[in-house]
Amino acid sequence: MYLMESGPGTETTINGKTFLYFGGTSYYQLHNNTDIIDAGCEAFQKYGLNSATSRAGMGTTKLLLDVEKKAAEYFGTEDAAYIASGYLSNIAGIQALNTFNEIDAVFIDENAHYCNLDGANSINKPVFSFTHLSVEDLMLKIENNLKPGQQPLIVSDGIFPLFGNIAPVEKYTKIAEKYNGFVWIDDAHGLGVIGKNGRGTYEHYKLNSERIFYGGTMGKAFGGFGGIIPGNREFIEIIKKGNVMNGASAPPTPAAAASLKGIEILSKNPEDRKKLWNNAIQFKKGLNEFGVNIEINHIPIATWSFDSEKKMRIIYEKLMESGISIQFLKYVGSKKGVLRVVLFSTHTEAQIDRLLYELKKII
Repeated sequence: MYLMESGPGTETTINGKTFLYFGGTSYYQLHNNTDIIDAGCEAFQKYGLNSATSRAGMGTTKLLLDVEKKAAEYFGTEDAAYIASGYLSNIAGIQALNTFNEIDAVFIDENAHYCNLDGANSINKPVFSFTHLSVEDLMLKIENNLKPGQQPLIVSDGIFPLFGNIAPVEKYTKIAEKYNGFVWIDDAHGLGVIGKNGRGTYEHYKLNSERIFYGGTMGKAFGGFGGIIPGNREFIEIIKKGNVMNGASAPPTPAAAASLKGIEILSKNPEDRKKLWNNAIQFKKGLNEFGVNIEINHIPIATWSFDSEKKMRIIYEKLMESGISIQFLKYVGSKKGVLRVVLFSTHTEAQIDRLLYELKKII
């Protein structure tokens, strides 16, 4: 078992040894940021761990409201809901959509994160999976299973965590408009990462549609913790009155303060996002140069596989022996496993070159 003994960063202590680290999803290394840590500590001292009750009672604090206000400003929406976890944000969002606009059936990408399937199953409507990223299979499933006049809900990750694929959300939107339906995007890996202003998949595609709703987490790019759902005021009000928001404890106070500071930091430092994109491109170009075929884009997730699981484990273990930590994963969408590298904005060119040099020797 590997035990992390420091905050996640480009250099991370694991089992008592410092590794050059390319794992996790602290895309800007904000989980280890001094200003964020200080904000969390100050809030802990002032307010305690949390309000010790749900927000349905006396559990709403000014700090929670500040996170929601700042998030709405960041994403350019009327309001936002801040809840206990990113996992729950998808369940809360799908349940609210079913209340806000009656859903007749759910069509979900077969590789969508399982919290989305939990959300889909929670509204007691038929659920149909479609082939990963396949617009054609989605259309086929809708045509075969939706009755005239019924409204579909299309559910997908924005950026899929394993291979870093971006869902064709602009095409899903056109399908939703055709059938008077809606799209829910789990944008945990997109928020703060892609789009001109870091607003995620919706902004990446330059969409302008009232048919799309999305949620994510403060626990990746923003260096905090908890689920965030930006949206129009009416939709967010339904979430705030829903079971998830009122049934779960509010996010811990230090996490709320950290999340608030994380939004402020990303808002003021857009150049960090460009550095993150450049690091992703540098690494993916390097992989291609020695025969690992991977799409060269600015998504900071680089994943590839070989036919032999044994070979992948050997590569992983040899990198660990050389003081470099990447990931060997078995996850939704891969049976044999994959090798996965996550880039941070704080990785230097020299650190990325070192990883490429060690990989080239092993592969």
